[in-house]
Amino acid sequence: MTARTRTLPLAGVAAWLLAGAPALAQSGISGLDVGAPTLSIPVLDVTGEYQGRPICYVCEFQDDPNVLGFFRDAGEDTAELIVRLNDLYVEHKDRGFKAVAMVVAGEEAAAWLEELNRTEDIEIPLTVFRRGPRDVAARLYELNLDVRNTFFVTVDRFVQANVADIGPAEWNRVADATAAMLSAP
Repeated sequence: MTARTRTLPLAGVAAWLLAGAPALAQSGISGLDVGAPTLSIPVLDVTGEYQGRPICYVCEFQDDPNVLGFFRDAGEDTAELIVRLNDLYVEHKDRGFKAVAMVVAGEEAAAWLEELNRTEDIEIPLTVFRRGPRDVAARLYELNLDVRNTFFVTVDRFVQANVADIGPAEWNRVADATAAMLSAP
């Protein structure tokens, strides 16, 4: 699969629907369109301020600029991308920037996230979908479960950029989209 950044304008949504969403679902596209609102989704907090409890970080972040990182499962590439997401947060937190990592696989990934938190000194909340891939959050956020990851760069609870199915070598797509968001008036 080829990693792609989706930046469809709202007018493109109708064309996308007419062209056939099933074909796009196979191409590495995942998640909400640019301009879409971010809905409230409770996740289970594994390492954050609400550790062990359900929390909606989308709600917590409200209008703050942020990156919502969704990861299909645990693994080496996921770990590296979470570390980079944390580094991005540390670099920009003095500007009110926030970030969260959400593992779609569910509670089976909790111990792995706790270990990653210990070994890498992660500051961002690490969370899991409470019902794994069957969680309503996967449907609300239109996540393609064949895609390794999906990143939403958001502000004011609207998607500014959607970057999906990247490896660590393509991290600059998320970093560049975040820099663009933070420099916008």
